[in-house]
Amino acid sequence: MSVNEPQSLYAAREPVFPRRVTGNFRTLKWWIMGITLGIYYLTPWIRWDRGPNLPDQAVLVDMAHRRFYFFWIEIWPHEFYFVAGLLIMAGLGLFLFTSAMGRVWCGYTCPQTVWTDLFILVERWVEGDRNARVRLWNAGWDMRKWRLRLTKWSIWLLIAVATGGAWVFYFTDAPTLLRDLFTLDAHPIAYTTIAILTFTTFFFGGFAREQICIYACPWPRIQAAMMDEDTITVAYREWRGEPRGKHNLRLEKDRQAAEAKIAAEAALGANAAKYAPTPYPARELQVGGSPERDAEEQKIGDCIDCMACVNVCPMGI
Repeated sequence: MSVNEPQSLYAAREPVFPRRVTGNFRTLKWWIMGITLGIYYLTPWIRWDRGPNLPDQAVLVDMAHRRFYFFWIEIWPHEFYFVAGLLIMAGLGLFLFTSAMGRVWCGYTCPQTVWTDLFILVERWVEGDRNARVRLWNAGWDMRKWRLRLTKWSIWLLIAVATGGAWVFYFTDAPTLLRDLFTLDAHPIAYTTIAILTFTTFFFGGFAREQICIYACPWPRIQAAMMDEDTITVAYREWRGEPRGKHNLRLEKDRQAAEAKIAAEAALGANAAKYAPTPYPARELQVGGSPERDAEEQKIGDCIDCMACVNVCPMGI
């Protein structure tokens, strides 16, 4: 493509199939996902006795009477500055966490991340791990593929409907509205809101995923101004990994043997300075290396191009 030709600002989405991973951070992410989803879906059903002629729902946005109930707190329109203050403090806290710890909001508590994780969990449960999903994606549309896809989409749709329904439950008495929804006595606005949120949840979590983060979300543009060289960032260090390539196995064993020998001699209590690690080319007499082989090794960075980081990345980068 010529530099003078106009370039599109949008790239067609390529399917991403993240591999299942385990570890402390993944476990922490599962816990946060479970807690946040539990709070969202269950909070409208918590009862709170406020006395006669008052709603007994713990968290309720009463638009008709212009009240906001949060457990024992009742906020009137002229007291809305309390809510504004809470939102300002939450925003400042988010800015602080982003400056110190990087994209913790995007990685753990962003609604797009949480629901995408939930949809991928269903996808993995129905279709299998990464390799199985890749094979299914490339396979033709036979009965097995239709069965798996319809099963996955049906579960996604149930989650999306529950998500839209949970949202409207915050604005009226949840048990009453649920009964009215099934008896078709609910207000058309309730059905319309649930339908819109069902579609957006189904589409964003199932098909758009990282496209929302790249093109629709304003937060990546904002957080760049709050990060500096001391911010914790998960990123590829080009100066360390490049040029990437397969490492010489024999050379790696020689390096490990030299380091083990130095560590063993230092453990005997000899002078630490005498046995301090030296740059690898200077160890050729200890491990039987050669200047030619050392020069060849120095041309390769630490990245062995195994693609493991790409296979587990939900963003597919």
